[in-house]
Formats: sequence, C-alpha cells, structure tokens
Amino acid sequence: MRVLVTGGTGIVGAEVRDQLARGGRWEVTSVARRPGPEGGTVVWNMSAQPPPEAVRGRWDAIVNCAADTRWSQTAQEALRANVSSLAALAAVASRDTHVLQVSTAAVVGPRSDGRSDDPGHYRNMYEWSKARAEHVAAGLFGRLTIVRPPLVIGRRCDGRAARFAGMYMLLRGIAASSVPAIVGYPGGYFDAVPVDDLASVIIKALDGPGDGEVLTPACGRAAPRVRTVIELLCETLNEWRRRRGVAALDVPPFLDPESWTRFYRPFADDVLSRRQRLTLDHLDQFLPYLRLTEPFAATHQVIDADRAIPASVRYWADTHRRLASLAPRPWQAVPAEAKPCPK
Repeated sequence: MRVLVTGGTGIVGAEVRDQLARGGRWEVTSVARRPGPEGGTVVWNMSAQPPPEAVRGRWDAIVNCAADTRWSQTAQEALRANVSSLAALAAVASRDTHVLQVSTAAVVGPRSDGRSDDPGHYRNMYEWSKARAEHVAAGLFGRLTIVRPPLVIGRRCDGRAARFAGMYMLLRGIAASSVPAIVGYPGGYFDAVPVDDLASVIIKALDGPGDGEVLTPACGRAAPRVRTVIELLCETLNEWRRRRGVAALDVPPFLDPESWTRFYRPFADDVLSRRQRLTLDHLDQFLPYLRLTEPFAATHQVIDADRAIPASVRYWADTHRRLASLAPRPWQAVPAEAKPCPK
C-alpha cells in the first residue's frame, strides 16, 4: 500500500510517517517545503510548484498534514498555505486514492458552523482557511476522510514533537517573561492531544471507506482545565530549571477576558513599549482558545492527555535550553519621556 504523507517535517506529519514506517504494511513517501533534519523527505512546495517526479504514480492513500498553523496569518497567506497546497494534490491523486485531510477541531469557529465562507465567522484566518480546505477537498477527491484534532502536543512516552506551536506558544512566553498574565477562564477547557494518539487514529482511518467521514480525536469533557494546564506547565518547567540551578518562574495571574479587552489592554497600550505591545498582539491570538466553556465533540475520545504535558515541556526545554533557562524579567511601564513623540 503506497502512502504519501505531506507536511512530513511537521508535528503531525513526522509522527504519521514514523508510525507508518514502523508498521511494515506501507510504502511511505513524505514531502515537505524544506528538507527534514533526518533526510529522506522529498522537497515540494505544494502551493507554488508542480509535483516532482518522486511523487508521481499511483497512491493508495494521501495523508495531507501540510499546513501553516499560525493564527496571525493574512487571508492570502492562509489560502496559499492551506488551500492551494491541498488543491495541488489533485494532480497526484487518482479516483481511488483515499485522501485523509488533517484539519482542526476549531474549524467550526465560534458559531459552531464550519460551512460559512465568511472570514468574520471564524476566530482567525487559519480556522477560515481550514474550513475552505475541507470544502475544496470534498469537491476534488472521490474518497475522503477529514480528521479534526484540537491542539497537538508531544508524544506520551517522551514528549517528542517535530514542531512547536499551540500550547508551546504559552510555554515559550512564560519562559521568556513575555506573558505577564493569562487572559482566559481558569475553568475553561484546554483540549490538547498527544501526537502519537492522533497519528494512531489517522493510520487506522486509512482502512476506512473514505466516505466523507469526519473524525475528531479529542478529550472532550475529559479535557483538563486551563488553570490545571498553566500550573502544570510552570511546575514542570520550574522542576527542569531547578535541576540546573536556575531561579523558578512565578505562575502568571489570570485575568478575565472581558476585563482585559475593555480595561487592561487599552491601558497597557498607553504605558508599554512597542515591543511589549507587539507581544500582546501575538498572544491575543491565543485568547479564544483559553475561554472555551464548551468542549469539542469527540468522535474518538482521548483519555488522560494531560499526562503527556510534563514530557512535552521537558522535551521542549531540552530543545530550547537557553530560552528555558532565562532569568525572570518583570514587565515595567515605559517612562513617558522615553516614548517617541507623536508626529
């Protein structure tokens, strides 16, 4: 069974590729925009280049993990990365090829309806583009399965992740003292699945009919709460720092999202530096995912996903030793005389 894995150097694609290779049933080829650190990946910029010779021929299945997951993308960037790249697979997929499109559980947007083409119905351009990609896939491929995971973290056993996004944005911000507070609901759902659990669901789906089924591997109501995750991130990172003689970091305080939007953020814009304001702009992209009062509806429930968080934090810290060891730097207001005068 010949399987093509796109996005083969990303967090999901790399794990799918490795599990398929260990299974022995599949002849696996992976592609990515850039060569991977371990080699063996065919370079193909799917949104800008025709298929290279190495990916031509008959494929029994294609697992499309290629995506740009940045929440701060423009509409054009998101369409190019997440829709045009998918459309390029029509040149290598036959009528019988089973295409598994890796989407996102957040594709339904705050309206719980992923059918809209209006970007205003989504939290960001990433969600909107993934919804568009699902519509395009339904029109292009005769056999299709859509997989909608929530945030993805490292493997259960060792925390390994080929790329760091989602939860790791918060971890990086806490380590770098660029997250002065957590804007969200402490009791909200924080749904994140280990990448090896996700890859197992995807691989099992290869044997499915490809009749348009939508799979959502998620924790659902078993998801940990936001406060639990933030405290676990800090506890694990501080344990890693303590073993290296580095001072501990404080757990950031929580701020109510409505109070933040109406009062704290406008005030902060007046007293913080430009760099601090840009940091807050970036972190605001995470805000919708820290205020989820309703869990994702899981078709494949993932249990005890929070047990993979400590291993994920340690793997990230071992990979980013300098950043994980930074000394705490409290935020301070910029003196008025230090600010540039308006023109």
